[in-house]
Amino acid sequence: MPDANQRSEALSAAAARRVELKSAVSELERAAAAPAASPGWSERLLGELDDLRTALEQHIEEVEAEEGLLAELARESPRLITRINKVQSEHPELLSQLDRTVQGVKTATDPDNARRAVLDILHAVARHRQAGSDLVYEGYSIDIGGG
Repeated sequence: MPDANQRSEALSAAAARRVELKSAVSELERAAAAPAASPGWSERLLGELDDLRTALEQHIEEVEAEEGLLAELARESPRLITRINKVQSEHPELLSQLDRTVQGVKTATDPDNARRAVLDILHAVARHRQAGSDLVYEGYSIDIGGG
C-alpha cells in the first residue's frame, strides 16, 4: 500500500473519476437551480442527467475493476471489507435512482417535482461520495479531495 505521500495507480484513477463526477454533479445542480420557466430548462436537466450517468458509470467501472480501488482496498485493508461491500452495493441503486429521476423529469407536469427528483439524486450521490472519501481515508490515511 502506498504511504501517505504516494498514491497507487488505482487511487489516482479513482481520484480523477471523482473530479469528473463532482463536475457532473455541479453542472446538474446549476441546471436545477436555473429558473424553471427559462427556455429549455427540462431539456438542460435531461442533458445534465445524461452527463451524470456517464460520469457515474465511469466511476463504477474504474473503482470496481479487477485492479480498481475497491479491490485494492479489500486486499490492503481487509478490516474494511464490510464498508467496501456497502459502498459497492450502492452503485446499482444509484443508477436505478438516476433512471427514475430521468423518467420523473420527462413526465413531470410541475417543475417543482422535477427539481425535487433531481435534488434527491444529487443528495444520494453526495452521500455516496462522502462514504467513499471516508473509506479511502481509513484505508490510506489520504484525503482523496473534494473534487
